[in-house]
Amino acid sequence: TSVLNQAFATLSIANLGKCPSSGCQSFTEVRERCGYTFDLPSINERNEDECDLTVQEIAQWIGALDGVALLLFLAFGIYFANVYIPKMVKQTDDANITPADYTVWLPSLPRRLSDEDHPKYEELLANHFRTVLSSAAKNPTEDPSVVQSVTLIHDYNGAIMKFTNKGTYLQELENTRALSKRASTSGREKVSARYTRKAVNLEQKIQRVEQTLRDQAKMTDESRAVVSAFVTFSHEHHKEKVLDEYRFARHPLFLLCQPERLRFQGTRINVKEACEPTDLYWQNLDFDPWKRRLRKALVLVLTFLVLVVCSFFVASLESLSDTQAGSMQEPIWVLVNTADSGISCINFCDWQLYGNAACDSEISADVVRIFDASGTTTLSISQLSDGSCAGSNWTVCNKNSDAVSNTTQAWLGIEFESAQAVKCMKLKQSEINSASYAKEMQPLACAEGVPPTTAAGLFAWDPHQSCQSMELVYPSSPTLSGKLSVVTDTSCATDPAEFIKYEVAVLAKQSSGDNALSDPTYTCFCKQQARSNMAGFMTPPWSSKEEELCSDWSMDMALTYAKLLGSVFAITILNELLLVLYKHFIAWERLTTVTEVAKSQLWKLFLAQFVNTGLLIFLVNAEIKDYPGILSIIQALSIGQGSYYDITGQWFTVLGTTLVITILIEVCTSTLMPILESTVIHRIKHRYYRKTKVTQDALNEAYMRPEWNLSLRLAQTLNVIFCVVMYSGGMPVLYFVGALYCLGAYWMDKWCLLKGSCRPPAYKQDVVRMAVVMLPLAAFLHTAVTGWAFGNQVLLPSEWSRLKPLAEQVFGITESEYDSVTEAYRMGVADGITLDWVKARFLDFAREAAWPQLLVFLASCIYYIVYYLWALVLKPFLSPFTFLVREWVLNQVKKWTAGRDLPIPDPDNKNMMCWTDAVEEMKTKGVVASYRLSKNPNYHAAYKALAHTANLVKRGSNPPTPATTNSSRWWGRSLGSGRQSTTSGSECDKDLRDTGRSTGSVTATDAPVV
Repeated sequence: TSVLNQAFATLSIANLGKCPSSGCQSFTEVRERCGYTFDLPSINERNEDECDLTVQEIAQWIGALDGVALLLFLAFGIYFANVYIPKMVKQTDDANITPADYTVWLPSLPRRLSDEDHPKYEELLANHFRTVLSSAAKNPTEDPSVVQSVTLIHDYNGAIMKFTNKGTYLQELENTRALSKRASTSGREKVSARYTRKAVNLEQKIQRVEQTLRDQAKMTDESRAVVSAFVTFSHEHHKEKVLDEYRFARHPLFLLCQPERLRFQGTRINVKEACEPTDLYWQNLDFDPWKRRLRKALVLVLTFLVLVVCSFFVASLESLSDTQAGSMQEPIWVLVNTADSGISCINFCDWQLYGNAACDSEISADVVRIFDASGTTTLSISQLSDGSCAGSNWTVCNKNSDAVSNTTQAWLGIEFESAQAVKCMKLKQSEINSASYAKEMQPLACAEGVPPTTAAGLFAWDPHQSCQSMELVYPSSPTLSGKLSVVTDTSCATDPAEFIKYEVAVLAKQSSGDNALSDPTYTCFCKQQARSNMAGFMTPPWSSKEEELCSDWSMDMALTYAKLLGSVFAITILNELLLVLYKHFIAWERLTTVTEVAKSQLWKLFLAQFVNTGLLIFLVNAEIKDYPGILSIIQALSIGQGSYYDITGQWFTVLGTTLVITILIEVCTSTLMPILESTVIHRIKHRYYRKTKVTQDALNEAYMRPEWNLSLRLAQTLNVIFCVVMYSGGMPVLYFVGALYCLGAYWMDKWCLLKGSCRPPAYKQDVVRMAVVMLPLAAFLHTAVTGWAFGNQVLLPSEWSRLKPLAEQVFGITESEYDSVTEAYRMGVADGITLDWVKARFLDFAREAAWPQLLVFLASCIYYIVYYLWALVLKPFLSPFTFLVREWVLNQVKKWTAGRDLPIPDPDNKNMMCWTDAVEEMKTKGVVASYRLSKNPNYHAAYKALAHTANLVKRGSNPPTPATTNSSRWWGRSLGSGRQSTTSGSECDKDLRDTGRSTGSVTATDAPVV
């Protein structure tokens, strides 16, 4: 592991507490280690082993504080979703006037009426709602002005997109012709000819599109089928009254019983709140609903397949980057008796070395020799393979302090024929003296040829000076040591007074030869120099002798960091590619509103990014032994093939660093990319297009700022929040990362939205609410990971809480069964994630350090079980009854408030404003005030093409050649409200006529009413 790994590991809960000076020689001592010692000025000197607070005493407070923070997080999410969002929606609605305040949407109308009535569809629909409002009034009088306009959505058979493409070609052709004319006027004939050729190519494209639209061009709106409609009323209370009359139509069961007076031409209809005009996707409004549902199902399957492919990719990246526990591959391995082992002579009877962390793949390579500190050498391994410890054994003792040797500690070595990567070992010591056995030992890895071959040389040799040290191992008993992980010891003195001398490092590198990067003395020296000379130490050219000596180490560290950052950046790039891919998927779904598209994009992008960023790295490195039958397919994704079955200190050292770096890069890229696009990329676009865009439409397109992608930013924010919340219990530094992200994202996104983006469409609150309601899932994941980490009796030891009986019942395991399972794992008899291990670790949630997480975990499980049980099973059967109960309650509330004094209506209130006055106010604020396609700026190109096609059909001619036809006749002026069902009346109720701006010579009747 690198310096960076160690730095992040010190910021995790794995760094809590310290063992006594003699070391923690048993599991009990690990649990009872010191947590904090107060620096009392009244006491001059204190024993280094004195302790004021143990880790056990601190653990319960850490768990309680984490539980309080989790509850505050949940409370914020609940408040934001159920109080703040409705409050802001109401304030925004009260402060602004929009067409949706006066309009309802009819999604299920009869597609065709009789041949006599179908041309009068708008008028008949308007008369129907006049009748409905009249019959609902206390004094029934039919007011013809209550319905201001009816906008029918006709069936164009999906041709709106083709009209949009044609309109784009028309705009580009107009700009090209203008450029050609300008070049010809200025005498640049070659440039003019080039633009003329481009215009001819555009004409051919337009003609090809015209051929596909020939059948549609021959049809009029009166002959097209109707798929839905928007009905606008003169006052907002008329809309509310209509919605109240049709409230029972929201449920399919009650729609079947709809009264005849509410039916239109004998057909049951549904009435809903209308969205804003800019929220519409016109090209999808005429798409069949059943086809849309089918496509959504297919896209769901494709989304899952994409996640599977991404899982393969990310798993491959994890295998390339160094995310496994550190291990050495050397032919010689030595086991040293430490000074704190508690014994001077070790009686070995069985020493097994394994090539994997699970201790189930024993090394089978041929043994060259076995040797010890006394100089004894043998070729036989029989003395180290007596599993019963009943026969002969290998005894090695410490040397006398006056012995001619570089070390007095006993050690035993084994040399294989080839280099072996030892990751685990098991050890048995003789039972002859079972009360006294080595409780602490240290493995070392040595390069070939390093240990001497003579007895005198072995007696004087010190393995620590020329071999790579591994972390200390602690046998739990003489006959059953348990699974002892062999992991590279990365400790290195940080006190400058204890730094390794330059001369010593030179000798270490020379003696190690090609294996210098594995030499502990050399690597430790370079780490120390890098810490004390941060600026430029690892960057060539190397000027000092220390930098020159460590040049190989610096290059190796650079390669390590490059692999780590490369995998992280690859994941970031993958997330960007998924954005493009899902954009095409969602376009294929043919959703009807921008809000629906944003919601679909939000959950797909978030799911993909979170799986790639925060979930797969956890699952790929897990060691899963028992797969449920239904989940066995995930083995093919390399999930569960890692070396970690628990969250340990090594887990934080290796995987925690990768997670933090990935989250930091995601924070930077997600906040800076919109700024970069709005400033640098947009300016480059301006400079590139300023000489090639001359018409107004072309200039508008070139100088329009980029769109604000709400769904992408919400998905990125959710990804960061989920990753932070999920892992912050064990790595509190992530809380600071999340806080900095929220602070930076708020100001950067605010500037980018207000200064660097075009005006966004009128989204509904559903997009933000969808993001907020996902937050409880982040809290649930936090309880699972944090409870698992806090329940680890090595990281955060604590006693059982009062919730243990409840946990035993819920998780199906007793305390005695728990003791046997955990003991088997400590002894090395069992390993990997099995069902029994999962039960035992979940029971640890009932510890004093994790009981708040247990309560939230159980509450979350109950909530999601009830929620999905209701949504998937009960709702189809019980929703009619809940609907009736809700209506009954609302009716009782109305009766209860009927006799109360109501506030006097304010004539300046927008609820009292008539539609004609509202239109004038909307125009002053730049709000789109019509549901017609002709008034929607996003479909200006499509309407231009529709008007151009209608003009051609009216004249009964073939598509004209733009080179011989005045381009100003290619499209009609923007239509107003078309056929509006209104009558004259007062100033507020008079017939509303949209003025529109003329852009050509074609009259209003030349173009379709859309």
